[in-house]
Amino acid sequence: MKQIKEPTRTIPVMAKTDVLVVGSGPGGLSAALAAAREGVSTMLVERFGCFGGNITQAGVESIAWYRHEKNGGIRRHWHRV
Repeated sequence: MKQIKEPTRTIPVMAKTDVLVVGSGPGGLSAALAAAREGVSTMLVERFGCFGGNITQAGVESIAWYRHEKNGGIRRHWHRV
């Protein structure tokens, strides 16, 4: 079997968290909010500059529930995150 050997390297730890959620699409955003509301240290990592992941990037407004405070969006509870 062919193999590739990688040299040993030192990687800095940028942050420590109990829960790491990768991606802020509907599932990731909900998971991060639920974990934070339970009081555990939570970090949400997103490659785009906004919540919603690919749904938001594609401009699907009808699913962007987190933007609308009157409909129970996350702005109302933002201070908890």
